[in-house]
Amino acid sequence: MELIDNFGRVHNYLRISLTDRCNLNCSYCNPVTQQVKHIDKEEILTFEEIQRLIKIFADHFDIKKVRFTGGEPLARNGFVTFISELKEMKSKYNFKTAITTNGVLLADKINEIYKNGIDHVNISLDSLNPSTFKNITGKNELHKVLLSIFRAKELSFEKIKINCVVMRAVNDNEIIPFADFAVHNDINVRFIEYMPFTNNGWNESSFISSAQIKQAIETKYILEESSVKGSVSKDYSIKGNKGQISFISSISDHFCNTCSRLRITANGGLRLCLFSEEKLGLDLKKLLRVKSTSNFEIAEEIISFVKTKSEKHPAASELVKLDFNYMLRNGG
Repeated sequence: MELIDNFGRVHNYLRISLTDRCNLNCSYCNPVTQQVKHIDKEEILTFEEIQRLIKIFADHFDIKKVRFTGGEPLARNGFVTFISELKEMKSKYNFKTAITTNGVLLADKINEIYKNGIDHVNISLDSLNPSTFKNITGKNELHKVLLSIFRAKELSFEKIKINCVVMRAVNDNEIIPFADFAVHNDINVRFIEYMPFTNNGWNESSFISSAQIKQAIETKYILEESSVKGSVSKDYSIKGNKGQISFISSISDHFCNTCSRLRITANGGLRLCLFSEEKLGLDLKKLLRVKSTSNFEIAEEIISFVKTKSEKHPAASELVKLDFNYMLRNGG
């Protein structure tokens, strides 16, 4: 059956955070005034519990894609073994698997990840300048991320995308260089609007919209729209080139009316929106750890919970006021 909310949106895309820990410390992800307290290890979903949840979604709701996020998913030990054990289920239910990673640990694992069935790879890269990269992430690891991108391109992944969060007066001077990167490497660069999370330093002066980014690119390149209906991003080919440019405008032009995503946090909270507070989630971990709870009963809880999803997320001015809404905790 399809998992449908009260606004007719079908939810067939599951994003699962494997950990709230990360080997980088990106400024737009971590709060500037306090460090997020990590989830206790015993509260993190086990790989067996995650497999059970995927089976519930595949059995009951015809899920089409499962994406693994974090924190940094590759920072969790056993990831490759975990995805290898998913191959049979993936084949049976015919869903795609994907990973969103900062790329630092990817190069050494890319062959195993490809061999074990990951279809789509999204790699975060917010600067092509080593100094700016270190300023944003706290680490001098740009060379490792670039190596991961080039190694990924050598393999036949269905999709490889580069995610770039643009912040005014931080990396907005690299908009054209990133467009050049897409052209020179025949790759999809996705520009993502800077989003407000609890204490992450967001303010209107640091925000630059997708429309402004697109306008900057069009001073050099001709963009031709190629978006697929229902996609969260607005996709463009670059005339005369194989590279692609995409825009994710979560703030200036939200895509809530076509949202098909559900998020599971590392400690088993089901979240209906990237901007919903942690306390408002459905505690799947609690259901999983009561031995008498059947998969059918968990599916029924999920159906009821999805019916409570809001039509759209609040305006940015309200999002900045939310408590306990941390990118690291909700899986991006």
